[in-house]
Amino acid sequence: MNINEEKRHQWQALKGMGFKAYLEYFWDYYKIHTFVAIFTVVMLVMLVRDISSNKPYALNAMFVNAASFIGSDTLEAEFAEAQGINTDEEEVYIDTTTSLSADGAGGQMDYTTMERIYAMIAARELDVFAADPQLFEKYTQSEMFIDLREVYSEDELAAFGDKVYYMDYTEVLKAKEEAAKALESGEMVTEEEEGNYEFVRRDPSEMDQPVPVGIILADNQKLTDNECYIGVTPIAGIVASTDHPEVSKAFIDFLLK
Repeated sequence: MNINEEKRHQWQALKGMGFKAYLEYFWDYYKIHTFVAIFTVVMLVMLVRDISSNKPYALNAMFVNAASFIGSDTLEAEFAEAQGINTDEEEVYIDTTTSLSADGAGGQMDYTTMERIYAMIAARELDVFAADPQLFEKYTQSEMFIDLREVYSEDELAAFGDKVYYMDYTEVLKAKEEAAKALESGEMVTEEEEGNYEFVRRDPSEMDQPVPVGIILADNQKLTDNECYIGVTPIAGIVASTDHPEVSKAFIDFLLK
């Protein structure tokens, strides 16, 4: 007796045994098919929902190591209202959950996070990046941020006073040369240990090629209200690949008000 004949025989034997018997038979023979069918339907529903609800970003900001447990809904809504952004058509998103160590101590999780950040940058989907000083400084070495003189006038930058964070482009070039030499020779480039780092606001007049790339968000009330960067002074910059430089500038100005 082949399997189809066996099924027909068992199906005939179930007659008169009630709904429970039919249900048990169906489960025994078709549970895998049922799981596959349910999974397929669920995935199709999720795909249709994602496609239908997918909105372009008006702003996509990332606050790395913010350590906030209350989310960013309030901050997103306040900024959208301040800028007159229709959130039915465009999305304001502020990620306050991503964490990343500056020295790679997080292992595979750090690598996964860095891959995600670089993928967003390559896709031109990340506008504003904020982080603790050590991590922000690390990313300046890869020229991740625009020169703020592209979106701010000299007078606007002067009004920020010591809130402007500068990098020395000469040092960036030197670091690139050292990394290239190390790669050629097969030497390892060691990271500075996180515990030895101390943030110092450098004077741009003492740099060879000062470039303003960040705004220091010291004693920032909006971040405090949203429990972001408690006990830490973050720095925010506009990502070089952004498609929304003016909105990004408006967001930084919004944080400073």
